[in-house]
Amino acid sequence: MPKEKNYTKRRFSATRMILADYNAVAAASPRVSGLIEVDITKSLAKIAEIEKKEKYKVSMTGFSVKCVAQAVLDNMHLNSYRRRRKLITFDNVDISIIVELTRKDGRKVPYNYVIRKAETKSLRMITDEIRVAQSKTIEAQEQLSRGTTAYMGFYSILPRFFRKWVIRTMLSNPFYLKKLIGTVGITSLGMFIKGQGGWAVPFSDKTLNLAFGGIKSNAILKDGKIEERKLLCTTFLFDHDIVDGGPAARFVKRLSELMGDTLYLDDLDKI
Repeated sequence: MPKEKNYTKRRFSATRMILADYNAVAAASPRVSGLIEVDITKSLAKIAEIEKKEKYKVSMTGFSVKCVAQAVLDNMHLNSYRRRRKLITFDNVDISIIVELTRKDGRKVPYNYVIRKAETKSLRMITDEIRVAQSKTIEAQEQLSRGTTAYMGFYSILPRFFRKWVIRTMLSNPFYLKKLIGTVGITSLGMFIKGQGGWAVPFSDKTLNLAFGGIKSNAILKDGKIEERKLLCTTFLFDHDIVDGGPAARFVKRLSELMGDTLYLDDLDKI
């Protein structure tokens, strides 16, 4: 026993065990990452205008989801999973986001929520859906297992090599993956690092994962004048087995155009 007495000890939960195993497998996946700054000056100004005039707060995550869904729709090979020698491309863009929920014990926890058929929903529909999801209160076991307590109890007693085999098997099934975590992943940290830049490089479990970090202000020379621009620090992670550099660059360009414009903010009900 250690001589040190000033410490606390608590059980490493089955939920954390599943997450640790999942991260270990996802970290081993071959991915190419890129870091860019997306100019969202116009979009932020429009969001502030809508909140002031209409008393409606547009979700920045929702705006990102809408733009990503359209950019993927224009580059559908990104909406794919590989299964052995086949490439499964899905018709609908199901985007997973991380929302912070409150458990019934009062603790705030991250929760993977999937916005189904995001390409068929307006920005208002997506924003309202996110707000409803954020208002949920869940039981502790629902964070990852969605309430399947029997499974979690059984999983926690398995040896680690077998648990990782279970995760790998799950990640190799495109149809199960789509049902569980969608087809595209978004991680948004802007709400936690307001007022400063910064990138996040998360684990990648899909053909396309994106991480939106902080928003920073930069002085940019435009038409001979210095302007203040708001830049969103954005990370892209692509499965290079499926996506080549050219298509990836075209997706990034298209997404930057959509997020820098106010197309979906001028009409919140536009599909």
